[in-house]
Amino acid sequence: MRIIDLILMLNDFKKNNRVYIEEKDARLAVVDLEVKEDGIYLKSSTKIQGIKNWEFLLLLNKKEYYTLPLYYDDDRKKNHQQLFGFRVADDCILLG
Repeated sequence: MRIIDLILMLNDFKKNNRVYIEEKDARLAVVDLEVKEDGIYLKSSTKIQGIKNWEFLLLLNKKEYYTLPLYYDDDRKKNHQQLFGFRVADDCILLG
């Protein structure tokens, strides 16, 4: 998913919803992001609460990021995966 597409869709949701990455066995809270040449990589944690939607949008909304794909680093598996969409449940935005 490109950053511009995600920004446009997330603007319709509550600003205080927390952002998570949805895995088969867990919800990982998004706590930071890292910009690399080939995309944006989300950093996650199971120990602390994630950032809110408005904070996430603030970090992502830069013109030079708009065409980059979105990934997350999975420390448990020592790799990264691309994110293709999201859903909303229990006032949480679940990226997947």
